[in-house]
Amino acid sequence: MDFFSDEAATDSPQELSKAEPWVVLLVDDEPEVHAVTQMSLRNFEFLGRPVELLSAHSKNQGFDVYRQHPEIALALIDVVMETDQAGLELVELLRREFPNRNTRLVLRTGQPGQAPEDRVIRDYEIDGYYEKTEMTVQKLRSLLYTSLRSYRDLCIIKSQRDGIERVLQATNKVQSVSSFKEFASAVLSQLASLLALGDSALYCLVREERQGEMEFHTLAATGSLNVSLEENGLNSLPDIVKERFEKALQERQSCHYQDAYLSYLRTEAGNDNLLYVTHAEALNELDKQLLEVFTQNITVTFENLNLLENVRETQKELVYILADAVEARSKETGAHVQRVALASEKLALLAGLSPQEAELIKLAAPLHDIGKVAIPDAILHKPGKLDADEWQLMQQHVQHGVEILKRSSRPLMRMGAEVALYHHERWDGTGYPQGLAGEQIPLVGRILAIADVFDALGSKRCYKPAWSQADIRDLLLQERGKHFDPQLTDLLLAHIDDFFALRQQFPDEDSL
Repeated sequence: MDFFSDEAATDSPQELSKAEPWVVLLVDDEPEVHAVTQMSLRNFEFLGRPVELLSAHSKNQGFDVYRQHPEIALALIDVVMETDQAGLELVELLRREFPNRNTRLVLRTGQPGQAPEDRVIRDYEIDGYYEKTEMTVQKLRSLLYTSLRSYRDLCIIKSQRDGIERVLQATNKVQSVSSFKEFASAVLSQLASLLALGDSALYCLVREERQGEMEFHTLAATGSLNVSLEENGLNSLPDIVKERFEKALQERQSCHYQDAYLSYLRTEAGNDNLLYVTHAEALNELDKQLLEVFTQNITVTFENLNLLENVRETQKELVYILADAVEARSKETGAHVQRVALASEKLALLAGLSPQEAELIKLAAPLHDIGKVAIPDAILHKPGKLDADEWQLMQQHVQHGVEILKRSSRPLMRMGAEVALYHHERWDGTGYPQGLAGEQIPLVGRILAIADVFDALGSKRCYKPAWSQADIRDLLLQERGKHFDPQLTDLLLAHIDDFFALRQQFPDEDSL
């Protein structure tokens, strides 16, 4: 059978491109068809890529080759092979068994009467139907151009759709974080999955107005850009990165570089948010688009985290201001509330609580004696020991504190109420106000009990001088299993130098 007319190929031999080839499958039971097709396409290129021709001689062979090569761009399938319907059956099988709809399936036949064109095109999911006698070399090449172009476009559409899906999934994962440390880690993790960036780094910076001046604040830094968050501003960055940030701030726009992408966002509040991501290799256009879409989405999370961080800092400052006011009123000035807060957090972590739980305890700890605002000055300032009536009034500061804090449903205030209620309970059951014993006392109350007493012993008070470290250690041993939870006592004693260091870090004013 003559597969081609006498039209000859006119292309001169040339070296094929080293680029990844287009994979074309030829399914035909005539060996000479394979030989002629191979010869006709030996110099064929499209978009700088050659063709790799795979051969199969039956329906079953065609199915096996297709299964082994999911990257096939075009399959040329003979209709009549081992049976009159073998090619049609193969088309049905491929479309049914494989989800890939990008591959172009083209039927060719030397016996058009066996499979009329109108019926075949109507009933089978194919992309072309040709008689072998009309298939010249030029028509074959034209068929490859149009089929490969169609395959390329479908692959681009699928890549873009898959990329957008990955962006949405990655964005959702980033949006679930609650701290900048988690944010930086999540962004890099999702970008690595999204674009395979390799060894990358991330830097997040905010420029905002404070007290009439524009200030820079480093919010997150990882990888090669990992600098101390205390080193706010551009000066901590490499010169080239600093120049890029200054350019983005001046021009107020994002920019792609050969090794990085800088995303710029101007917020409604007038702040400048900058997100800088490095990548080891240059990105193609699709990757650039995905990176832009992803960063545009997560900069909203970035801004929300910044607002949340400001709220948290404001909340923390208000708690400390309020606690300091209580300390000042009782003439127990200094950094007692700060040290108790940090000691409580450290002890909570040692006890196995999560960083989030320990953080909440630290924030709530300064509120443990908030009820003292309702205690008369004569009792608060009495230099000697309180009598029975005075002691009964002093004990009421616990309930006053609970009444103040329980009005709020916020987690911090609810934890503060728990701290206020239980921090004077004792392990042996002789504490107040409820006389709870052992593990009946919530863990936060047991933590605050030992942290508060530990720091108070080392502080000068109107009724006592500051104790030495040796005396404090002895007291802890004596009260282990009496006043204090024995396990928490052991943890504190095992790391006591770290707890003593808090006083050096935050000394009382009269010790300066």
